[in-house]
Parts: sequence; structure tokens; C-alpha cells
Amino acid sequence: MLRKLSSKKIAVLVGLLTLAATSAFAFVAPQNTDILYPVYDIFVNKLVGNGLNYIVGFLGILVAAYMLMQQKIVPGLFAIIGGIVFLSAGNITTSFGLLF
Repeated sequence: MLRKLSSKKIAVLVGLLTLAATSAFAFVAPQNTDILYPVYDIFVNKLVGNGLNYIVGFLGILVAAYMLMQQKIVPGLFAIIGGIVFLSAGNITTSFGLLF
């Protein structure tokens, strides 16, 4: 049988889990001599730095609005999430550079 945990026990458990947390490592861009640098260059430098992601994100949100008007809720929510991801692709890439 499961018994209830008191708030003090939960606080101690959260404290122990906080002490056991591992450190985070930053993702570093590959150098020009690395074998996968062309792939990184295409996806990060050329596609994310481009204005195309804003256009695709805006179109995704427009498609989501159209789907929500037709009562297609789940595909509309996925289109909203995809549009937001495309709109914030630069910030996502920066955050992976800060913390990976």
C-alpha cells in the first residue's frame, strides 16, 4: 500500500535530488576541419540565419488558424507548435549554444 508522504519528506527528497543534479555542458560549433561542418553550416548558419524561417512560421500559424476554424483541433495545435518553433528557431539555436 502507498502511504502519504509529508511535505517535509518531499522537501528533503527534492533537496537531495537537487544536490545530485549533474553539470551542463555548452555545445560548441564545429571547426572548419571537422567532417560534419558542412552540415552544421547549412542547417544553422544558412537556414536559421535566413528570413525563411519567419515566413514558414507565419504560414504555419495561418494554416493553424484555418484548421481551428474548421474544428480540426489536434492538427491545428500541431501547426501552432510548428509555427512557433520556426519563428523561434534562432533563439532555440542560441539556447543550445548556451546550454546543451
